[in-house]
Amino acid sequence: MIMTKGAVVLALASFAAALQCAPRRAPPAARAAPLTMVDDNPIGVGIIGAGRIGLVHLEALSSCPDARPVIISNPTLSKAKAAAETYPGMAWTSDDTEVINHPDVDAVWICSPSQFHAEQITAAANAGKDIFCEKPIATELDETIQSVLFAREKGVKLMVALQRRFDPNFMRVKSAIMDGEIGSPVQIRLTSRDPSPPPKKYVEGGGGIFKDMAIHDLDMARFLMASEPVAVLASGSCQVSPEISALEGPEAFDTANVMVRFANGKDAIIDVCRQAPYGYDQRAEVLGTKGMMMTDNMHPSTARILSDKFCGHADMPYDFFMSRYKEAYKQETLAFVRALRRDEPAPCSGRDGLVALIMAIGAGISAEEGRWVRFEEVLQREGIGGMRVSEEGGETAGGGAGWISTMLGSVTPSANPRKEDDLREIFLLFDTDDDDLLTEKEVGEATKLLCKDGACPIYTAEEVHSMVRGVDSDRDGRITFDEFLALWRRAGNIEGAAEEANPFAKLLAPLLK
Repeated sequence: MIMTKGAVVLALASFAAALQCAPRRAPPAARAAPLTMVDDNPIGVGIIGAGRIGLVHLEALSSCPDARPVIISNPTLSKAKAAAETYPGMAWTSDDTEVINHPDVDAVWICSPSQFHAEQITAAANAGKDIFCEKPIATELDETIQSVLFAREKGVKLMVALQRRFDPNFMRVKSAIMDGEIGSPVQIRLTSRDPSPPPKKYVEGGGGIFKDMAIHDLDMARFLMASEPVAVLASGSCQVSPEISALEGPEAFDTANVMVRFANGKDAIIDVCRQAPYGYDQRAEVLGTKGMMMTDNMHPSTARILSDKFCGHADMPYDFFMSRYKEAYKQETLAFVRALRRDEPAPCSGRDGLVALIMAIGAGISAEEGRWVRFEEVLQREGIGGMRVSEEGGETAGGGAGWISTMLGSVTPSANPRKEDDLREIFLLFDTDDDDLLTEKEVGEATKLLCKDGACPIYTAEEVHSMVRGVDSDRDGRITFDEFLALWRRAGNIEGAAEEANPFAKLLAPLLK
């Protein structure tokens, strides 16, 4: 049963308001798909989970003018009630389905324990609700793929909460790379250390240090390198939490080191530990061809002490991730709400969460077996996309980034190559470095996926080269979405575009090579 403070008064007020204006959105049962946010009313948000992370997101949502927390659920009703009473008019319940099916909820924030995420994503997508999900999307790879695929099939947006991408410090490093301040990345180093180990109950069943902790750093390495990962070498040990040493696999590790090899031939080095007595240690360093940039830990104040006994920060670094990343949580909330308002793609997609999980699984295999692991091996072990691991190379970091395309084919349902909306989705899926451009190779991979069911011709590399050259206005081998659309229109592959197709395209193609 849904409860709310002052429910009778609010119900009467809602009834009176209903007499004056039509509802902003129809109830879930009346909607076949999510609607574009085109009016000025705040987006109604339902939150599943009133634990620590749920409260963090509730606070972030309350500071967003374009969002309105509507209802929150928690199995322990008193927790949901306590959270809701902080915000006038907010309802509470112990049943997550009441959050998902609430008529005033446009988007669902999933902040529950990991083992419930996949089921709740499915229910929310079925109800036509956009979804913000705390990592991981699911605890198993097959569930993760199914969840991403189902959300895509239902036409809802799915954002994964990898909040470090929105932290001002990491964003400044990313902007320095993109703007060329330090040149192209040569080497990346990331450090992630918690103030104190979590209880054994938290670790047990959580997937281990690579899935529940280092996954953020693995994603950040990919984010900063702007290249796809191809292989990983990792090690793990138990140094500070003897109580977990008997757990299975990576769950027995509290300390780990990871090296990730990327398709551009560069490496990222990551070290993680569940205990740092001096506080929450989160640092990044990027060596570029023109310089180096690094971030330092954040402190409650900028005050420093200089005396005959000590010189340094007056305060220890933040000792809790919610304090350290408070601004990041706010910024990721604003980013997703903005995407909903403008009907744009989620800024951190299900694809990003899926790649991060595969990287974490690969790191776990590497640490247990003491060798380099190519990421396509993870897909092969799970039987995804018919992947086969080459027997050549043994324990070396061979392979390439082709596993990403295979995975995209697994999580992307057959797109209609004649519809602009589907073309945009495919464009964004293959824009893996988020620069709003596709290279000639990426265009080729995208066309293969679009035409894999025979809906359009499979183009050769030479044909793709000619097609790209025909629309590439600045001749740099990369095209925008508008140019991609023009390319596809010239080929006669867009509905209603046959008469717009350039009849001389085939004649001109050889001249454009």
